Amino acid sequence: MSASKKIFFVLVAGAIAITINILLLNICDAFGIVTARGGLQRLVRLWLGGPLTQIGVADVWAATGLPGPDTAIFRTGFKVSVGLGMAVFYALVVDPFMGGGALLKGLVYALFVWLINAFVVLPLLGEGIAGARLLTALGMVSFAAAHTVFFVVLAYLYAGLVGRTAPREAPA
Repeated sequence: MSASKKIFFVLVAGAIAITINILLLNICDAFGIVTARGGLQRLVRLWLGGPLTQIGVADVWAATGLPGPDTAIFRTGFKVSVGLGMAVFYALVVDPFMGGGALLKGLVYALFVWLINAFVVLPLLGEGIAGARLLTALGMVSFAAAHTVFFVVLAYLYAGLVGRTAPREAPA
């Protein structure tokens, strides 16, 4: 299968998976469950906000009428972009180089990304491991569950779209 076809399939799978993820997090919000949302965006803004302002990117961005980083559309766009980027990484790196079926691949990828978020991103923001300084146990578990659903749905949809629902066997 061509690389462009794989990318197309994983973008479709990623779009569906990130939509489900956003809906799950919105359900948490509706029930008053605070989750670790937007950590990566806040870290990027913390590290790059000043330099982007200094070199004029922020002024050009604002002059073109694009939504600011504090708007819901920007935050959603950032989340969708990161989700689609992680989907492409899945198709190009995780799927071809990891054995096992879609469930295993999705769970391992989810764990890998969650560990980065829990032990790097959130602590760098001063929120502690897995956001423990700000989140309740229910908030941490809810975030982890919505996060894991994204990766498992991504893996299953991608496997189905590329016509591979069973684990691949090693070449003979």
